[in-house]
Amino acid sequence: MALRRLVTRTRAVGGLDKAAAVASRGLGQLRGLQTFSLPDLPYDYGALEPAISGEIMQLHHRKHHQSYVTNYNKALHQLRDALDKGDSSTAVGLQSALKFNGGGHVNHSIFWKNLAPIGQGGGEAPHSSLGWAIDMNFGNLDALIQKMNTEGAALQGSG
Repeated sequence: MALRRLVTRTRAVGGLDKAAAVASRGLGQLRGLQTFSLPDLPYDYGALEPAISGEIMQLHHRKHHQSYVTNYNKALHQLRDALDKGDSSTAVGLQSALKFNGGGHVNHSIFWKNLAPIGQGGGEAPHSSLGWAIDMNFGNLDALIQKMNTEGAALQGSG
């Protein structure tokens, strides 16, 4: 929609050749999207034990998160091919794969940074103002965890 508006406005100002040049630059920027790579964890796989086993962490990072990265990069490659061929139908059809896998990668990248080993802030109940806010709004930490688990289970990517 934004590209159509830009091309329409440009045609009114400078003619068809200028519109084509502007549209081409816009698609060129789309083609500049970068592939993702699996980030390293900021701690060892076993650092969160006993809460989360090293085996589960390794499986979730190397297999699950890696799948999001692999599938995003594959869809991005297919998008570039579709754009090069002028195949707008395929380009539009790839949006859900790009969104799902790109979002999965970004969410996991944030997730890893929000975990911490015991001794580095992990494994402790929230205290100070966060602990107080949890108690005031949910009753206690266990009630918040229950609410998050219940409501989160209905969302895509709830794992």
